[in-house]
Amino acid sequence: MINNRKSWTSDVVVLCWDKPNEADYRVQKIIAHLGAGATFVSLSAAALVDGKSLQTLVPSCSCLIADTETLANAADTLQNGAPGLRSLTNVAEHVLIYGFQPTDRHDTILRAFSSSSLARVQSLSGANLKFHVAEGYRDWCGQFSGLSLGVVDGSRECSFVESSDGPQPDVLIRGGEQPFFVRTTHGESQVFFWGCSELADLDERVRRGSRPSAWFSRLAPLMMFLRGALHDRVWHNDHPQACLIIDDPILKSRYGFLEYERLLENMRRRKFCACIAFIPYNYRRSSKEVAALIASSWEQPFLCVHGCDHTGFEFATSDLASLRGKAQLALERMRTHAQLSGIAFDDVMVFPQGRFSTEAITALKDAGYLATINGDVCPATNPDAWTLRDLLTVAVTKFADFPLFGRRYPREVPDFAFDLFLGRPVFAAEHHDYFRNGYAALGAFVETLNALDDRLQWSNVGTVCSRTCLARTAPDGDIHVRFYTHRFSLKNDSMQTRHYVLQTQHTQSGPFPSVTVNERELVCEAVGGILQIRLSLDPGTSAEIRVLSNRCEAGAIPWKPTEVHDARVRVRRILSEFRDNYVDTILVLSRVLSKIRTARSRRQATKDRSLGTLRLVIAFLTMIPACETLCRIALEFGDLCE
Repeated sequence: MINNRKSWTSDVVVLCWDKPNEADYRVQKIIAHLGAGATFVSLSAAALVDGKSLQTLVPSCSCLIADTETLANAADTLQNGAPGLRSLTNVAEHVLIYGFQPTDRHDTILRAFSSSSLARVQSLSGANLKFHVAEGYRDWCGQFSGLSLGVVDGSRECSFVESSDGPQPDVLIRGGEQPFFVRTTHGESQVFFWGCSELADLDERVRRGSRPSAWFSRLAPLMMFLRGALHDRVWHNDHPQACLIIDDPILKSRYGFLEYERLLENMRRRKFCACIAFIPYNYRRSSKEVAALIASSWEQPFLCVHGCDHTGFEFATSDLASLRGKAQLALERMRTHAQLSGIAFDDVMVFPQGRFSTEAITALKDAGYLATINGDVCPATNPDAWTLRDLLTVAVTKFADFPLFGRRYPREVPDFAFDLFLGRPVFAAEHHDYFRNGYAALGAFVETLNALDDRLQWSNVGTVCSRTCLARTAPDGDIHVRFYTHRFSLKNDSMQTRHYVLQTQHTQSGPFPSVTVNERELVCEAVGGILQIRLSLDPGTSAEIRVLSNRCEAGAIPWKPTEVHDARVRVRRILSEFRDNYVDTILVLSRVLSKIRTARSRRQATKDRSLGTLRLVIAFLTMIPACETLCRIALEFGDLCE
């Protein structure tokens, strides 16, 4: 067994038969995505018959990954069959075998490498089975530890039958009650068995709104294996961060079900951070009392930018000039609001209704925004250019090299676990109605997130974006750091001087950006679309990095809305606030509105009949004096109350 790290010739060896196949290439893509180096090593009948030992053919490595069929083909060639393959564990500290099928050949490989602790392979099937991740192996399973998620797909997944003869294996993941991802020990090596027969392809096209957790069984066990085996040699985030973003409310003592005094009290008591996605149109409408309360009790920026006027598709057009103008106007309104209220804001955009175009991303960059955060990270104008690789990135930077972070509603905990596992910041999104039944749900959600990772830190969105990064240790000992925003903060928390290679995407043509570190200009270079910055930090010291674009763009003059547009926005804002403050908070109207929304999702004929019935209900309610005005407005402007 080779334990000396410097003697390893490769981080990962992917074993192939004759030549790499599609599954081997998929493994390589995932390894590369995590920042590790992979080497293909091909076995063949000719080489094995020639009498060459496996240890001669396969170089020493930290990790060895092989498809079961590759090993079965090698076993068919070797004189002593599958037992002769066990010498492979002498060249690798960690071995992963995947691609099992319920056949005698694969059963033989399973028994040989598991020292008979696993008896055979069987199909993983059953109604509505979920995957259950064990709690006791956090070093390998990370933030997934103790969670249940996903649904078993019997066409792609198998499980293992434990034997009573061999040593007891460690089951890291079960499909239902059946072992799916298992660890055994062979000599000084750890051997892992993964019951997935079809791996995820990072270049697979995915639909808008897809979630990484849908690929959990086809992806996560391999990533767990690489993270646990290679540790800091793959991309990781040692400083996970989180923030709750509440959309739309103006700063009044109460907005719908949201009460600022109670929110701030919960933030202090539970030690989490929330941010209001503030509509810049409302920049002169904040209550002085509420502004004073926030400014006096919360030191961090409390607001971010939520559109400009918050109209339907205001950032989903392709008119770059108007988009730049709206982005600039939104910032100017927010600056004026900060002067009037004393409440700081982050120059981070949350798009209204999550709708935006690729041109809108360019407009934000030209206006000087730090980042954007959105529920759907796929532009409405470019829905077909989306791959699984994009879903796995910390921040999407394929549009204008500008960071687009994702966010999600606090419903499915495994989705947040996947975010943390991938090194993403946690951005949770909600509206005022999240507090319909008080603040207990919020407290439970915060506790659940904190339990996923005890290192989790809560902060405002600007701080989260500007500190989010991935790091890995290169073979020469340098720390490579991948960051995403044009303002980035880095601190050396170790007890020794460290040398860093900072990396951020730079694929845009035009003048080369200038870079400053602690306000001193630093020479940098671009390599393959990546801007690289080299610096050293003594123990406990920090660096503030600024990447300043030298592009001069025309058309960044604040957009000036017409009087007609202003009138429409005013009506929309009045109706939206009427919905949030009255329709949603009055039980009868809330139920009526809910029925209208449900009806609109059905086919046209059914919808028309349902709406006709609802109109009769509303007509009846108008006979009650207290409800008459409210019902007529809700009926007339139902589309704005969605």
